[in-house]
Formats: sequence, C-alpha cells, structure tokens
Amino acid sequence: MRILSELDQEDRKRKLLQAVIHEFIKTGKPVGSAHVASHYRLDLSPATLRNVMAELEEEGFLTHPHTSAGRVPTDKAYRFYVDAIMEVQRLAQMEEDRLSKEYKARQSEIEDVMLSTSKTLSVLSKYTGFVWSPGLERARLRHVELIPLDPQRVLAVLVSDTGMVKHRAVSFDRAVPPEFLDDLRHLLNEELRGKPFAEARESLLDHMDRITQRQLDLSDLARRLAKEAFSIGEEGNMYLDGGGTLLSLPDFQNQEDMRSIAHLLDEKGHLGELIAKEAGASGKKGVVVRIGAENRNPEMKNLSVVSSSYAVNGRQVGILGILGPKRMEYSRMVGVVDAVSRMVSQALQRMAGSERDE
Repeated sequence: MRILSELDQEDRKRKLLQAVIHEFIKTGKPVGSAHVASHYRLDLSPATLRNVMAELEEEGFLTHPHTSAGRVPTDKAYRFYVDAIMEVQRLAQMEEDRLSKEYKARQSEIEDVMLSTSKTLSVLSKYTGFVWSPGLERARLRHVELIPLDPQRVLAVLVSDTGMVKHRAVSFDRAVPPEFLDDLRHLLNEELRGKPFAEARESLLDHMDRITQRQLDLSDLARRLAKEAFSIGEEGNMYLDGGGTLLSLPDFQNQEDMRSIAHLLDEKGHLGELIAKEAGASGKKGVVVRIGAENRNPEMKNLSVVSSSYAVNGRQVGILGILGPKRMEYSRMVGVVDAVSRMVSQALQRMAGSERDE
C-alpha cells in the first residue's frame, strides 16, 4: 500500500473539504461519503472518504446534525473556503458589464443609487442586499443654499462633499429681507465650506459671537439657522432589499432563528450600526467576509456578511454588501460585492464632480 506524504494527505483533505462545501452550498443537505464518491472525481474509495471526513470532523471542519446523517461544513470550514478563493476570485466580465449597464441606466440621485444598489445586490445574490450610509457627522460641508419659501420661512439646503443633500425648513419671527439671505449665504459658504458637519454648527455660533455691531441683524438670522438647520442627527440610513428571500431559505425554518432574523431585519438602523462596527473592527480593506460566530453579535451567529466600503475622494463614506446564510457561494458573492462597491464609488464620484462644476 502506497504511503502518502504529509503534503499529499493535506491536499486530499483540502479537495474533499471543498467538495463537501460545494455540495452543501448547492443542496443544503448533509453530504455523505457515497455521494461524494459518485459525484466528484477524487480517486478515493468510499471507505477512504469516510476516514478522511472523520479526520476533518475531528479537526473542526465538519460536523453532523445527527448520528445517521452526512456531514455539514462548520464556520471554520467556510473560513477555509473563503480564504482559498479570496486571492483568485474575479467576477466574470459578462456579469461586470451587466452591472455597469445597470448603473448607467439609474437616475443620478443619491437616494436612487442607494436603493437600486441594495436591490441589485439582492437580485444578484438571491439573498438580502444592504447599503449602510452613515450620518452626516462624518461628511464635510461643500455648499449651503438658502431658498425663501415665504417672507418668514427659509429652506436651508446643505450639500456634503460626498454628494449627500439634507434640507430643513427654518421659521423666523419676522420677515427676512432677500438681501439678507444673499449676505448670509455668502457668509455661511465662506466660513463653513470644508468643515465636518459635526463642527459646522459650533463653528458658526463661535463666528457669530465675534460679529460686528453692523451685522447684528444678520447674526440673529445666522444663529437661528445654526440651531435649526445644522442640528443634523447622527443616525445613518440602512437600505435593505430581499429580507423576505432570506427568511424563506430552508436554512432558517427554525422558529427561533426566523424570529431572530426578522427582528434583526426590522431594526435596520441597529443592523447597520452592527455591520459598520464589525467592518471597522476588522481593519481590512476591500471585501470582508464574516461567517457565523465571527459576527460577534449573537443575533447574527447563523448568518454570513460579505461587505465592502464605498468611497468618494478616497474617503470611506459607507458600507454595502450581502447578508445571507453560511451556506452561500462565497466566490461569486465576493465578486459581486467587489464590483458593486467599485461602481457605487465611481457613480458617487461622478455626481460629486458634476455638482462641483455647477
């Protein structure tokens, strides 16, 4: 009998583990040695396959739901699978071209980009697509526009350097002369452009404390605007699509799992914060994959998250990705998320550029 070297034994284990993971991803059913022998060309007898699968189980890569069943991959096995494909995965050119055409056909509004991105991710993955857009506290102010609604009301439009637009109606105790609005618009853009939103309000109030007597009337208007228009909450926006698809998967037919996932999807803001915190904690660039228990929140122990940041002017402004079962085609999901994140970054960059030109 031929004795295999340690390298050959590890290679045999790797190929068998990949076969089991691939089959489980495809069927969602425990995988037996007889099925692997008949469907995969591994040149191993059923008896040898059983022995190797037993070794993989001892090493924590496989487990089985009950004594008579075949094996299913563990989180450790999925991590092995993901690490193996991350280096070589590239989305097929045809799929990338299709994604590119999808984005070119979309309207150029930020909200539309976010909504269509979550939908595109859901459609391509058949799972739940998400886009997390943090609050404006991380963005910088690029432009302020003041639009009179009536003599005593003004619409303040705040545009960030990432292209995000927030607007708020501000009411005054007396009529606001149009020339005051022009002066105030000039003052705000001069004093606040380039400042983080979190600092803009205090910066404006500090400036008003140093204003000359001649500008006191203007100071009163600016104070009211600073207190009302710039009181932007720090909540971000979570765009989700395909939550029902996730709940309908056979992986989550357990009532407790379904309740937990339904609650998680319902609390979108909380989910966005969780995903953003996990992505930030990893310290990694590019696509990040967190499998099952690698998501430190217990609510996500049966889920995998494939995510990537999107950026404008080289600065991260949000996170997008796919929320699905541990049993997913990681190679394809990684490619989809990578391509979509690049396209969103490019779309937002173009939008930011066109607004600057205006």
